[in-house]
Amino acid sequence: MNRTAVHLCQVVSVAFCLLVSGSLLRASPSGLNNIPTTDVVPKDALVLQTWLNLANSTRPQQYIGFKTSLLEGLEFGIDWKANGKTHGHAELQVKYAFNIVSDVWKGVVGVANVSGSRQHNGYFFPYVATSVDLKFARFHLGYAPQPHNEAFFAGIDKTITFLDRNLQLKADAIQFNDKKDVLFSAGFLYELGRKRGPDDPKPKGLLGILDKIASNMILEAWISLPTTSDREVYTLKLNYVIKF
Repeated sequence: MNRTAVHLCQVVSVAFCLLVSGSLLRASPSGLNNIPTTDVVPKDALVLQTWLNLANSTRPQQYIGFKTSLLEGLEFGIDWKANGKTHGHAELQVKYAFNIVSDVWKGVVGVANVSGSRQHNGYFFPYVATSVDLKFARFHLGYAPQPHNEAFFAGIDKTITFLDRNLQLKADAIQFNDKKDVLFSAGFLYELGRKRGPDDPKPKGLLGILDKIASNMILEAWISLPTTSDREVYTLKLNYVIKF
């Protein structure tokens, strides 16, 4: 297979996805649905993101962004809202994750929602969090001393194999309105690339190119349910991973 053709198709597919999809949540560090965790982008990888927030009787909110890592454990990224009156205001996020007990217990410190337009995007979101892998599931707990909106958050996830692909089931909860209310969510993350053994044949030609593109794509979806009178929000997100 021509390597140049594969890379060209990857670029075209990413551009198409960014145009026709929406986006996700704001200044989005790696995490579950609405909370950051100790997960970070692998070193020397770039993740392009686009997502769409859907709520009844309101116009869909669209976002685009990216996140990357040039040093082990260090992630940074930028998001933009793609529509509405506040579009174009970039939001930065950066985080550093570290091992406490290798492969079992991790910690992270970070800040998200860093923007030059507090009027449109609100206050920056500093946080600390930890994750514990008990094999049957991972558990997450964190604290965010955001100005005027202090919050604790927690989550759980479990990864299984579905149709020869990784499927992560995940749920989380985060306080808001300065700990007066809670936003609950549940959803999934699905890696579109098929898991193959060393002896499995690789598709060739056009199927091979499409398979290569799919192997770098990750689909996410979740529903967010606030304890306030606000309606639920549905989020659909697409990630495209490019390894250097």
